[in-house]
Amino acid sequence: MISRRLPGSAYSRRRLPRSIAAGVLFVMNFIIMGSVVFGAGEVNSQAKADVLNRLQLFQGTNKGYELDRSFTRAQGTVMLLRLLGREDEAMNAGGQPAFTDIKKSHWAAAHISYANNNGLVKGISAAKFAPDQTMSGSQFIALTLRALGYTSADPKNALELSGTSGLLTGKDASALIGTKVFLRDDMVAVAYSALTTKMNNSNMTLLQKLVEVDHSVSPQAAIASGLYTATAVQTQKSSDPLDQIESALRKALNP
Repeated sequence: MISRRLPGSAYSRRRLPRSIAAGVLFVMNFIIMGSVVFGAGEVNSQAKADVLNRLQLFQGTNKGYELDRSFTRAQGTVMLLRLLGREDEAMNAGGQPAFTDIKKSHWAAAHISYANNNGLVKGISAAKFAPDQTMSGSQFIALTLRALGYTSADPKNALELSGTSGLLTGKDASALIGTKVFLRDDMVAVAYSALTTKMNNSNMTLLQKLVEVDHSVSPQAAIASGLYTATAVQTQKSSDPLDQIESALRKALNP
């Protein structure tokens, strides 16, 4: 860290040329950024968590993001539905999960019920779901790949598909799959990467789909994230009063 020196000191008189100083700062930033490793058991994704939060894809808990905590099967189910753009549908569907370890009062009961009834997730047995059991890196990567349209994705082919889909590099996928404890921080990194990954057999990214097809993410929030560029359809103003009211509500809810 560069400390400030009092005026008149030798350090204040002998300054480096700006071009050299800028080069030093660039190299320092490059080294710092390059030291971030997937699955390292450290919190590296705070800024990405903020983006996901503004897109209403990640809310955290009453204690904040808790990125240093492990990631559970219940949380994985909720994230899958959000990445699929189907959380609202799940919340409105009702229904009780067909698992003895999920009470109706469980915070993710509606999500688990919907996901299970629609064949999106399975329990660890016919009777139990194990909502608080830690989810592994390969399991969450597989769920994310399913949100990208790779319906055959599972933990066994997650490493291969994450590379061919463009979701993660082989090195990053291996690190996440090999980590002892898959953290919420790791989940954020994967989900963030998925936003700019193209859907299977499509030129549309996941974020484009969430905005333009599912309408689960507002165009304004997506544009503000820097990960999305509005098309002519989104930027064109509608003369329909209902559309104008909806647009005003979106702006109010997503300032």
